[in-house]
Amino acid sequence: MTEGDAFTDPARIALAVTGVYNAAQSGYYDPLNGLGLAVRGYPFGGAANALDDARGEDISDMAGFFGLVFANTINPSSPNVVNMWSNLYSVINQANVAIDGVRKAAASGLISAQQAADYEGEMRFLRALSHHELVIHFSRPYSDGKGSQAGVPYRDIPVNTVAGLELAKAQGRGTVAEDYTKMLADLDYAETNLLGTRAGSLRVARATKGAAIALKQRLYLHQGEWAKAVAEGDKLIAGTNGFRYALAATPRAAFPGGIVVTAENIFSIENSSDDNAGVNGALANVYGSSATIANGGINGRALLAVSPILYNAPFFTCADTRRTELMQQDRGLRVAAYVIRKYTDATTSSDFAPLIRYAEVLLNQAEALSRLGGTTNEALALTHLNSVRNRAVAAADRYAPGSLTGTALTQAILNERRIEFVGEGFRWDDIHRLSGEKTFSPVPGGGIPAKIDGNGGQLTKYDFYACGSATAAPAPAIAAVPYSSPLFLWPIPASELTTNPNITPNPGY
Repeated sequence: MTEGDAFTDPARIALAVTGVYNAAQSGYYDPLNGLGLAVRGYPFGGAANALDDARGEDISDMAGFFGLVFANTINPSSPNVVNMWSNLYSVINQANVAIDGVRKAAASGLISAQQAADYEGEMRFLRALSHHELVIHFSRPYSDGKGSQAGVPYRDIPVNTVAGLELAKAQGRGTVAEDYTKMLADLDYAETNLLGTRAGSLRVARATKGAAIALKQRLYLHQGEWAKAVAEGDKLIAGTNGFRYALAATPRAAFPGGIVVTAENIFSIENSSDDNAGVNGALANVYGSSATIANGGINGRALLAVSPILYNAPFFTCADTRRTELMQQDRGLRVAAYVIRKYTDATTSSDFAPLIRYAEVLLNQAEALSRLGGTTNEALALTHLNSVRNRAVAAADRYAPGSLTGTALTQAILNERRIEFVGEGFRWDDIHRLSGEKTFSPVPGGGIPAKIDGNGGQLTKYDFYACGSATAAPAPAIAAVPYSSPLFLWPIPASELTTNPNITPNPGY
């Protein structure tokens, strides 16, 4: 229906708002410049998880499917780059159209002011989430110059009229700091106006007050605003304001498959048998075992596997149950590799795409407290770290109170994030933000770490996976990318440079 009709009664308005979540889940993917439109979970139905992992070193590309991103060989016309940019701004624009529509509907009395504010809160949450995904790929981190580097256009006006189009075409990049200011303003509004909870699967598939707070905490972590991150985390961890988030009893219980409405899940993008990222983008297909169900697999595609860089890391203890509950040997189509078992439905692709879990809130809080320093903060930071870690490690491997302080504590928290969030797309978030500040960057001076290339023939035997061994696996074939290299960032797509005369390309492209 036309926009004029979409906001003329409450039922249609509800559908228009739902449609923005659909845009966030399954925008188009165009690998052939308009000749091969398909759905692959762009931007948040699966693509953000997979691509943000493929930019890091803790997974291996097994079939070349993510080769351009994995091998850092992207250019301004690379499909992954173009489609992430285009679909993220599509979500943003649909959110802006919906905001405009619900405001007018409330003004005319079609819906209540409270309902309009909740809808707008949802849209502003998605707008902030989308802009942040753009910032971490196309702009330098906030920690590089306190946000003084070139940002991305923060679009908050609907592009659905000639006037709106001309405003968008005249908009430059601004700064990273300006982007964060606007994202946080959107999330402040969302926190104030969103519902605290929703019924059924909508509790995790639609934005809530808790999701807005958790995303604010994440953004403050990227800014290095440790005290502000702690203040947001306190709202969720203290259990006040009606929040009842909690860790699942085991790592496996945090990923029961399908809808995943657990006390640990704060926000996910809904997938279903009727609407999903398909065999080329659904998380179970991308990460899951290619062995048959009869042989212990899920008939996935094992396109991305756990890299021995993570599997063999000394901080990933051998008795950690995440090795057995959330990973397995793939004995199907791919060469020898261990794959991820967080996603289980490769048949109908119904696994929700996890974007915010309570485990992240706790580890964000632990890191922020550790960075603030001081005996009390560090003791609480270790408590939060242990709350996530201890459900998976043996008693002998647990950190005793007071056993970690200072930089050793912060590094242990960062190590834990690599184990806990592999397969969820967080690795690039951390590489990006840590490269700007340098101290805890996985590459000295910042940058993208070297990678083991399964598609290049580097993973030919399971023996390369040896718990606690740094020598079992081959030396990475994909070279590290220094922070100073243009390849650290994605290029502004050629399509945007052509249509927007006021946007500047990233250096080196």
